[in-house]
Amino acid sequence: MLLAAAYMLTRRLWLGIGFHISWNYTQSAVFSGVVSGSVADPGLFKTVMTGPDLLTGGSFGLEASLIACLLCTTAGTILVMRAVRRGQVMQPFWSRTQPEIATSAERSLIEQPPA
Repeated sequence: MLLAAAYMLTRRLWLGIGFHISWNYTQSAVFSGVVSGSVADPGLFKTVMTGPDLLTGGSFGLEASLIACLLCTTAGTILVMRAVRRGQVMQPFWSRTQPEIATSAERSLIEQPPA
């Protein structure tokens, strides 16, 4: 949801790509954590994750934890709400009656009657 919401808000892939890179880098290169079930490479800090798999993600890593799920869902919800307020949400193609236009300036040009 977070990466899709980042795209909805900006209409560019770079914010989602930046989120993904920074998440993986922080997890592995800073905290020596497991990224997506791979092995833990040495990082800036040597951390040891102990506790229930629900909170630590178990052998898959922090990405599979309830904490990461709540964090990413909350941030994604905030970005979706901002996208809705900005009018960045488009209807699905099967429910559009006419092609949607990206900017309000273009929309006002079309809606004005001819002189």
